[in-house]
Amino acid sequence: MKKIFIMNLGTTSFKFKLYHVDGENMDVRASGEIESVGAEMSRWQYASADGHSQSGACPIPDHGAGFTLFLDILQRDGLLTGLQDLNAVGYKAVHGGSLSGTRLVDDELIAEMERVTPLAPAHNPIYLSAMKSIRRDYPELTQVARFETSFHATIPDCRTTYGVPYAWREEFGIRKYGFHGSSHEYIARTMKKLQPDARRVITCHLGGSSSICAILDGKSIATTMGATLQSGLFNNNRVGDFEPFCLPMLMEKLNCSMEDVLAILSKQSGLLGLSGVSNDLRLVLEAAEGGNAQAQLAVDTLIDNILGYIGMYIAYLGGLDALVFTGGIGLNSDVVRSRVCEKLAYLGLALDSDANNGRTDGCISTADSKVSVWRLKTDEESIVAQNVCSMLQ
Repeated sequence: MKKIFIMNLGTTSFKFKLYHVDGENMDVRASGEIESVGAEMSRWQYASADGHSQSGACPIPDHGAGFTLFLDILQRDGLLTGLQDLNAVGYKAVHGGSLSGTRLVDDELIAEMERVTPLAPAHNPIYLSAMKSIRRDYPELTQVARFETSFHATIPDCRTTYGVPYAWREEFGIRKYGFHGSSHEYIARTMKKLQPDARRVITCHLGGSSSICAILDGKSIATTMGATLQSGLFNNNRVGDFEPFCLPMLMEKLNCSMEDVLAILSKQSGLLGLSGVSNDLRLVLEAAEGGNAQAQLAVDTLIDNILGYIGMYIAYLGGLDALVFTGGIGLNSDVVRSRVCEKLAYLGLALDSDANNGRTDGCISTADSKVSVWRLKTDEESIVAQNVCSMLQ
């Protein structure tokens, strides 16, 4: 049996799951999270599968300190006798540039992540900091990164190439990579069990950060995000696809730098910027229902953006067998699901309204629908854990 500690890191957040893996059996033995990493006081909570739970607040200056906190708690709770019990630490890492798949954290990996940090400035520095901290404090511990780009390695070159000088791709790595790979991979594996004959699947990971993926025979053949996580689908705070030649004019009109404009596009755009209400879809929907035309436009734009990509991907797949919604919005917004599916009725797709309005995972289309529609909770950490174990073996 292997014990794997999986980390999912955000700018100021830390989430982990401790897996016990024995062959095909995977059990989450403990989990925890920290809010406000780096603040004067950080809040944390912990729970084990045996029902033990703890919470507290203390200064946690960085993600490496967060790992140490939970390592101590796991030992006090009896789930680890010491560091030697851990077979590996695994990261749901974001951007590895030319490196993809599941890799040992070594000098080469760190150097490549540093090289492509400009393409993932909000994510790579966090993971690099944790990796370096743990290498320093626990040099005997095996660290493994599973990159979010990995599942999209099967996308053909013609869909990962921008219409720019070819040297940019070769010399600088300017190409489409795709992200949210662990989520899309989990859904692909799950659909193989739930509907084995569904060869052509589109997965909609909709949340604070959103992407759509076209999956053929279990493999990614297209996805919405490109060289960075900022491009592609309309997001809560992020612009998604945008005309780059507007940037010089915006810099002039707003009397600001390129960095300032990019910050607006990445933090004050999407649902938040267009609606002028919130980055929370629930609040935007409430405003739209109350007659706010700007909020209604934001909702309509989001739905239209999702439909546009689905239509493109149906063409790539040569049809559609199953459509899956996941992520916070995908799971919880019956409005988004119903409005998207209404526009896909030409495919013979029909929602079961009672199932769509419910909160149960599973199929939400009618028995006679020619395309099945699913509401499924994703589990990204389990995919990382599986891939880490496979690499160790």
